[in-house]
Amino acid sequence: MKKLLEIINKNNFFYIGSLLLTISAVLFLCTNTKADSFIILNGFHTPSLTVFFQNITICGDGLFTLLLFAVIMLSFKKHRELGMLLLLGYLSSGILSQIIKHFVMSPRPSVYFESLHYSYYLDTFSNCRIGFRSFPSGHTASAFAMVTVFTNYFKRRHIWAFSLLFAMAIGYSRIYLAHHFPIDVLAGAALGILSGTFSILWYRKNKFKIKKAGIQITRQYNLAMHNFKTQHKPKINGSY
Repeated sequence: MKKLLEIINKNNFFYIGSLLLTISAVLFLCTNTKADSFIILNGFHTPSLTVFFQNITICGDGLFTLLLFAVIMLSFKKHRELGMLLLLGYLSSGILSQIIKHFVMSPRPSVYFESLHYSYYLDTFSNCRIGFRSFPSGHTASAFAMVTVFTNYFKRRHIWAFSLLFAMAIGYSRIYLAHHFPIDVLAGAALGILSGTFSILWYRKNKFKIKKAGIQITRQYNLAMHNFKTQHKPKINGSY
């Protein structure tokens, strides 16, 4: 608990901002039905906004986090700890999201409105996801886990505001593109923040074990490559 409070205290702007955002979202959802909250947040659509949110929602995809992890590990060696934290945050938020989705059978917006014969339609319904795996939003969880790690790693106050807005944009894109309801996004955001935070705690506790394992794996890899090159080295016997 002491280490958790230490993390929150050092990154208090991000956590306070996230708490205020969560409280506002809860109040909004408490005063509006599931359908009404979705309709209110989809009250303004334009072709330009659709293109924008179609692109930014990709940043909440797991492949984006894995690509970012690979780039950091290969090109920014002094920030490899950040890469490991991003990977842990993504894996923990992703696994938890899938577990919850498996037990909570919540319909996607298009399925929900269709099943209730609700006279409401969006252009984005034509390309939205369907089925009963809406709660929570995995993209939002991944995005908030990522920015939680970033803000804790760099510890600069000007980063938290941009990071929070970035994650919020990804979360809202899931509503705008009709993939999720607001409550799905709120749950995904909370799950992402928790996953990112506890990934940091777990990594710090096991940091030396992870580094030791990484060194051993690197040594084994280098040894294997050396043996491979030695065995396949062309033999020159001087004959022509």
